[in-house]
Amino acid sequence: MKSLTRQYGRIVHIPLSDAVDHFKREPGAPSNAYGWHRKQATRDGKVLLGEDHIDAVKQGRRWMVDEADLEDALIKHREQRAHVNRMTADYDSRILHPGTVKTVGGGYQVKGDFHFLWNDMDVALKRSSGFWRCNKCWDPAAAERNGEECHRCSDWSPCANDCTLSRIYCPTCGTSETM
Repeated sequence: MKSLTRQYGRIVHIPLSDAVDHFKREPGAPSNAYGWHRKQATRDGKVLLGEDHIDAVKQGRRWMVDEADLEDALIKHREQRAHVNRMTADYDSRILHPGTVKTVGGGYQVKGDFHFLWNDMDVALKRSSGFWRCNKCWDPAAAERNGEECHRCSDWSPCANDCTLSRIYCPTCGTSETM
């Protein structure tokens, strides 16, 4: 939905600081500082608001953004948050969706009869990268890592693909899957 100013060809710029303040008041919005956004504007001529990059221009000594672009970013952010809330409610009701799914505070990825669940804060603080859970009984699953390391893991640093994972199994219900 474009604003009236965009519809009639006029661009209304607002200070980046006001746009950042407005965006930060949105539920679930990242709390990046204004200085972080200003550095993005200087480096790229764009700023990231939610998952949307919007153009930033310097007028005099102030960074400015198009008001309609901010409105679009807010709409996209609200739609994305509503989707995450729906996915979280589905997960709480034990409804899984294929692929990698974001939930409030983390996410999951389904692989056969199991799903890998993580918490963003635990990952950020390097407390845990997540754990496997059984899709049938929803108890935590165990993992065997007897696979061969990939070239990257053996020579450099972890590939983050869990390349040695060979089997996931549920000690509670006996479900097992070879990877």
